[in-house]
Amino acid sequence: MTNETRREFLKKTALLLGAGATGTALNTAGCAPSTAPLLRAQVTDSVLRFDTAIPELALSGDGVALVSDYLEYPILLIRRTDGTFSAISAECTHLGCIVKKQKLVLRCPCHGSAYDFEGTVLNGPTEVPLHQFRAKQTGTIVEIRL
Repeated sequence: MTNETRREFLKKTALLLGAGATGTALNTAGCAPSTAPLLRAQVTDSVLRFDTAIPELALSGDGVALVSDYLEYPILLIRRTDGTFSAISAECTHLGCIVKKQKLVLRCPCHGSAYDFEGTVLNGPTEVPLHQFRAKQTGTIVEIRL
C-alpha cells in the first residue's frame, strides 16, 4: 500500500467512525483514531463549538477526539492543568497517521513519534509539531476556529 493510499484510507476511516457518533462516546476499542473518547462536534461558520461539561474532560490530562463532517482529521481537545484546553490535530505530521492519546503523551502508532499535549515533538521520526488550533473558552463552551 502506498503512503498516499494509506493516508486516504486513514482519513476515510476517521470520517466513517465519526459519521456514526451522536454526541456520546463510542465504544470502539481498537478502531477509534485515539484512545480518547470519540465525540461528534457541531461546526457553524468554520467554528467548532463543544460543551466541555462532560465526565471525559473533568480532570487535567483528560481528552476527547472531536469529529465532524467538516474535519479531515479529528481534533484532540485536552484539558490543561490550569483548566483551559489544548485543541490539536490528530494527524501525525510524519505520514498522516492518527495519533493516540496515552496517559502522558500523544503517540503515533505507525512509526512511534511522540508529542506532548500541546503538540510539541518529544521524539521522532517526525520533526514537525502537530497543528494546534486556538481554543477560546466561555464558561464550559470551547470554540475552535477551523
